[in-house]
Amino acid sequence: MRNNITPLGGGDPDPWLLEQLAHSKGLDDGMRRGQEQGLLHGHEQGYRQGYAEGNTSGYNEAIDEANAAIERLQAQHVIYQQEVAERYQAFESERDKLKLLALNQVAQIRALEEQLAQRDQSALHSRTKIDNLLAIHQRLTQEGATLQEQCSTLTQRIQSLLQERSDLDETVENLTLAKSANRLKYQEQLALYNKTLTFVNSILESVKSTLELNPELEGSFSKLFADEYKKSVDFRILVDDIETAPHEDKNFALMLPQTHEFIHAMLKVAQGDELPKND
Repeated sequence: MRNNITPLGGGDPDPWLLEQLAHSKGLDDGMRRGQEQGLLHGHEQGYRQGYAEGNTSGYNEAIDEANAAIERLQAQHVIYQQEVAERYQAFESERDKLKLLALNQVAQIRALEEQLAQRDQSALHSRTKIDNLLAIHQRLTQEGATLQEQCSTLTQRIQSLLQERSDLDETVENLTLAKSANRLKYQEQLALYNKTLTFVNSILESVKSTLELNPELEGSFSKLFADEYKKSVDFRILVDDIETAPHEDKNFALMLPQTHEFIHAMLKVAQGDELPKND
């Protein structure tokens, strides 16, 4: 739309002037609009170019940063692998040490078990010895009681023999005082007395020696008695006090049966069933 311009002073306007005015106005409008359109177009083109350049730059920077991060991660990964390898080697070494320690402990445990087994066996052996010693002690105690009883019996026998000796002494004294007219009978009685005296002296000497050595052992006593008895018999026969040993004389057995029995018992214990013979 054009604007009507009224010239100064009135009248019709000049066509050339109008044309110039219109041209000037149109030029101004065109320049203004062209400038506006140019600015708008330049802005759009600059935005697109800046966006593209910024996007490309940002993408490149992101790639660079990612590569740097990857390099850092790779370096850390190498360090991590080294640490893992070192820790694994340490673990393997520690495991070997623990394995060796476990084997040593197993060996020690087995050694202790063997020691305990040996101690149990030794304890069992000791217990067996103790039981055997207790059994021996019990047997010895019983034997001691038996020996004590035997000693008591021997004491009674000795007392009986001493009483017989006293009786014999009294008999000899009576025989000596009476002096029987029958000399043969007197000689027989004297021989019987000598035999009895030989026996009594032998048993007294044997009892004395045995009690001094070991009064609990009847065997030792019997052996001693047999030795002393044989010596006395041999001596009496040698000096012609007796002709035969008392245990071989039937008259002696009839007159002194208890003494005769004691002699036989002692000789039997000392030498067995075979009695000594005097030639």
